[in-house]
Amino acid sequence: MKLSTQQTNIPLWHYSCPECGFGNAETGYHATSHMIYCEVCLEDNRQVKLKRWPADDELGPALGGRAAGS
Repeated sequence: MKLSTQQTNIPLWHYSCPECGFGNAETGYHATSHMIYCEVCLEDNRQVKLKRWPADDELGPALGGRAAGS
């Protein structure tokens, strides 16, 4: 029996922190799939999940793009 899933692998993400606002606009690079928490907030001992959306979706969640991954 062969099980199949239709899972999309998204290698790069736009991202923004809902707490401090830090994101790819400040760093100049996209997040990889293993980046889950905000680097700035981690330095302050806070675990805040990034709002993420595919790098090929330039609009982003706030401007009508796809829903953000978290």
